[in-house]
Amino acid sequence: MKPDIAQRRAGGKRRTRVAGLGARRKPARLRAAGEAGAVMRAPKVDLGGLDQFTGYVVRRAQVWIFQDFKRALKDLDVTPAQFSVLKIIAANPGIAQARVAEALSIERARLVQMLDRLEAPGLISRIRSAIDRRSHALHLTGEGARMLERLEERIEEHERNVVERLGAKGKSELLRLLGPFLL
Repeated sequence: MKPDIAQRRAGGKRRTRVAGLGARRKPARLRAAGEAGAVMRAPKVDLGGLDQFTGYVVRRAQVWIFQDFKRALKDLDVTPAQFSVLKIIAANPGIAQARVAEALSIERARLVQMLDRLEAPGLISRIRSAIDRRSHALHLTGEGARMLERLEERIEEHERNVVERLGAKGKSELLRLLGPFLL
């Protein structure tokens, strides 16, 4: 088949086949001198000044922090949001679902789904309020308290990674600077 026909049939992308296996050629950024396993990085992208916008830098920091956080908790199958819910319930036994949603800025419908996921393995219990039957009081179970202990050990590792990146003073200063956003 002629290269121009093969190229059109591949959706305009040119492919290099290896011994009939249909393999694609490695992108240039992954090829190294002599294909000896070394990895070449793509040239740094000019951010066009994005790195001077607070929102952009905070978002990039959040992405890094969440990835490290998720890595620390991966094998325990708990998300950062679920960890936050467990911490709030532990600190406020009997708290109403609506107050948890408010404290964490989580939509109530999303919180209900999250509470379902925490209740199924027995980490929390929901008790219908005697005063307002539409409301539920939330409590950690014994299993939930044990899980929270395991999670906190992992979070300490994550926090050490943050301090490694920012320094202890940098972390303290960052928390101080961002404090007004906690409302």
